[in-house]
Amino acid sequence: MQDRMKLHYDLVVFGAGPGGLSAAISAARLGLRVALVERSSMVAGTVNVGLCLHGFEDGHGDRVVGGISWELIQRCIDEGGSTGPVRLLQAHMYSTTPVDMAVLQKCALDMLDEAGVECWFHTLATEPVVEGSRVTAVRAWSNSGEMEFIARTFVDATGHADIAYRAGVPMRSGRVGDGAMQPMTLGISMAPVDITKMMDAIGEGYGMAVKPGMTEEDYVWFALNLTPWRDAIERIGIRLGDRGTCWGNSIYPRIVNLNAVKIIGLNGADARELSQAEVASRRIAVQFSTFMRENIPGFEQAYITRTSPYIGIRETRHIDGLYTLSDADAVEGRIPDDSIALCGYPIDIHDPVDGAARFQSIGGGRFGISFKSLVPQKLDNLLVSGRGISASDMAFGSVRVMGACLAIGEACGYAAAMAKDSNQNVCEIDGLAVRSALETAGVMLV
Repeated sequence: MQDRMKLHYDLVVFGAGPGGLSAAISAARLGLRVALVERSSMVAGTVNVGLCLHGFEDGHGDRVVGGISWELIQRCIDEGGSTGPVRLLQAHMYSTTPVDMAVLQKCALDMLDEAGVECWFHTLATEPVVEGSRVTAVRAWSNSGEMEFIARTFVDATGHADIAYRAGVPMRSGRVGDGAMQPMTLGISMAPVDITKMMDAIGEGYGMAVKPGMTEEDYVWFALNLTPWRDAIERIGIRLGDRGTCWGNSIYPRIVNLNAVKIIGLNGADARELSQAEVASRRIAVQFSTFMRENIPGFEQAYITRTSPYIGIRETRHIDGLYTLSDADAVEGRIPDDSIALCGYPIDIHDPVDGAARFQSIGGGRFGISFKSLVPQKLDNLLVSGRGISASDMAFGSVRVMGACLAIGEACGYAAAMAKDSNQNVCEIDGLAVRSALETAGVMLV
């Protein structure tokens, strides 16, 4: 049998979604030798479902995310792949940030390359090696064979908290009480669409901006009311909840991305159930595109041009951290002293039973994410980034979005660099010191 390849780094980040790529870039810019390990072929995670990035601005329109995350958006704007944050009307949130998923990937890859991050795509982490309270290595498989990533610090940005789970970290799956999980959604793109005609017929909330290649404003985000066709849509297999609403966006003329193919009652961290969701969603996607063409004004000549490469997963595992963000933290807008990121996105919970999206505003428009919510119990040198952090149901409904995950990841990179510089375990780093460094660098905005 081929010998296991041993690879040594200061920091290894597992998962190249928003919570992973920002951690890798920030740590590498701070002088660490960093590996970014991703099981798929691409960075940016849920961006590739075809969604806008939520959470860059709070409930009052003040920007709460800076640093690498904001630089990434600025690069997308320069490349013609984003409008930047767009003010929304008649919506549950103040603003959102439309992006071209391909342009964002390109910009993120540029930033990773410039920082010197070593990317390992098509590489599946399999087994953390735990000695006492430390992860000493994580084993993985790729087409090159078995390998072992060895580092002083690790970041689990898998979304499912896979590394933490396999290392024995206490955690829960789904919501408190019954473990039910928010639905998964497959994104689809359709073209050509007369977007103004669509909005005149079924539009509700919306945001407008000048798209790349245009000189006048057009719709870039929209809520669509499909209530009159509820029975037909449910026969296809889509549950839109009590208001019959789906959401979509459009970064380029006559192309729309729709967030409607929602799969209820399956666990995205279970391979069999995730496979069932992928199969069901792709069948439904084609049927739904036919329904839109045959029934909805503006879609008369539109056909499906793309389905997302994988289904979007809102919720699976949540670690038990040294601190768990509470319902009250979110509802009351608390900002603890050791906050390492601010979340300005409202509480957004898609019901596990009927699929309805229900929203609640945050007190003061924003709340803080405690550093201790990134630190899992029992392990000294592992941080969890992205949606796997320690959070209650309501707090999770807010922090799970991509803007917040990017900010959390950058904080992880700073903490890993501080741990190396001080020769400490990352769990020993003072969250107040991380916050101070982030504020000084203009990463965390106050």
